Amino acid sequence: MSETAVLPWDRQKQEPGPSYAYFTIYRDLGRTRTVARVADEVNKSRDYLHKIAAAWRWVQRAQAWDREQDRVYGEALTERRREMAERHARLASALQSKVVTRLQSLDASKLTPADIARWLEVTTRLERLALGLPDSATAVSGPDGAPIEVEVSAMGEADRSAFFRALVAEASARAGGDLPSTADDDTDDEEDDAASVDDQGDQR
Repeated sequence: MSETAVLPWDRQKQEPGPSYAYFTIYRDLGRTRTVARVADEVNKSRDYLHKIAAAWRWVQRAQAWDREQDRVYGEALTERRREMAERHARLASALQSKVVTRLQSLDASKLTPADIARWLEVTTRLERLALGLPDSATAVSGPDGAPIEVEVSAMGEADRSAFFRALVAEASARAGGDLPSTADDDTDDEEDDAASVDDQGDQR
């Protein structure tokens, strides 16, 4: 079996223990890292640590570490977005079922075709957006009943989540409040999906 490759941010072959310890401090300082900050932290000469940093390629190894952290974060974010989309799709499906049930219990003579069409439009658009299907602009009724055009494709994750809740609230109001709530569904999405990569930088 071949020997496992040594990753750039791990201890290198023949790298002294103290040198690697200094490097890990430098690596973990983030993208604002400098050798001078390491020197101050470990109470060593800056010239001494600059020589070690050059000999063991601290800058290149730390950059490789940053790229790996970005990759890991990107994969985690993609998975969270997928899970969020699935939750929204399930919510939309449940919402549609509630609307249909509600419509069946109402006196059809008191509903206009526009009422029925609008109820179903809200839920079907919510489902399409949750599944990532093309729909760059979605209309939501404003206070005066006029449509508000929302550019969904330009939204951030937090705004998109808030928009979904607005659609559900509108459908719920039209159905007499007998529709599922999104309070529990989106609590975690706003913090997690709006999360950003740690602000880390190269050697100055």
